[in-house]
Amino acid sequence: MKSVDTGVLARSVCFSFTPSDTARQLYFYPTWCGHYFCTSRYFMKREYFPPLLVAYIREGTLHVEYEGESFDAKKGDVLLLDCVKPHYYQAMDGLEFVYIHFDGSNAHEICGHILKLFGPLIRNQNNALVGNLIYNMVKFYEQDGVENMFDSSMRIYKLLQLLSERDLHNQKEDTSIEKTIRYIRSHVGKKITLEELSGIANLSTYYFSHRFKEETGLSPIDYVINTRLDQAKILLARTAMTVEEIAYEVGYQSSNSLINLFNQKLGFSPKEYRKLEK
Repeated sequence: MKSVDTGVLARSVCFSFTPSDTARQLYFYPTWCGHYFCTSRYFMKREYFPPLLVAYIREGTLHVEYEGESFDAKKGDVLLLDCVKPHYYQAMDGLEFVYIHFDGSNAHEICGHILKLFGPLIRNQNNALVGNLIYNMVKFYEQDGVENMFDSSMRIYKLLQLLSERDLHNQKEDTSIEKTIRYIRSHVGKKITLEELSGIANLSTYYFSHRFKEETGLSPIDYVINTRLDQAKILLARTAMTVEEIAYEVGYQSSNSLINLFNQKLGFSPKEYRKLEK
């Protein structure tokens, strides 16, 4: 399908998709994708547009205004916008980009997390992979490709995975977080403090707590608690140890602490959990 947008050259292509009710309820789904070659006459200004946008700049420059920011996306950059918010972008002569609009499931929440991590202009190691994924998708449909809802959703899920991964310069920090996670798992029966964990990561307690929650979705202490809970569940299901013995094994000084944790997190006691697993 040829685009009729002003400033989009004739060799450009785009494809529109109408999702089924099932896709809307259960999957990620594309609504548009395309490969555009543009003059400076091409622009888009919207107050609200439901789908999300990911674009990869293959050549040239796209000027963007979004969330109070004004910036230029250049060759190799990835642009991520939640289009329910006001946005404006305009091409410079010579712009070439591929793009996908998509929605579904918890797509807006995931993209909100990615935007919080990186902002709308993404420059990291996976950008070329993002560009290739969208380019190949456009080519697939240009060649009359047909795929089911699951395959379309998996394609978008892979896109989100690529966007979520951190840049190479952050891998040393990421390894520090992974190191503390392994420490927690191997010392679940012992007292573990925030200061101890931040020392293992060689980061300040404030920055460590921030980075840890950014990576795992949990504070370090909540992660310790959940690890103790997970280990207790395994011991309840796979051993004949008493609740008191299990409580001590996972780092609590009394069975009451473990009982309270189960009631708070799961809504039933350790003994009730054991019966469910038998």
